[in-house]
Amino acid sequence: MLEMKILIIFSIIIIMIFYIGKNVFYSAKRNLFKDHASWSGKDIKIKRLNSEETSKSKGNDNYLKMIAEESNDYLEDHFKEKGYDTK
Repeated sequence: MLEMKILIIFSIIIIMIFYIGKNVFYSAKRNLFKDHASWSGKDIKIKRLNSEETSKSKGNDNYLKMIAEESNDYLEDHFKEKGYDTK
């Protein structure tokens, strides 16, 4: 009788461990690949503004500096469209 109770308790514990482990695994998998479907198969396209003040960088200048300047120009234009003061 005691052995039967131990076997039932042991079986319940093993089933609970598998169930909890399965839920943890699926949750981790879902969080790991959360944005994968939205980005897979898509090319990232960066639009370059066609204004004189877009970039003052020439030649082999720092690319990060050029991106920062273009971002600044874009944000200034965006704020002007919304009616905010940029300076």
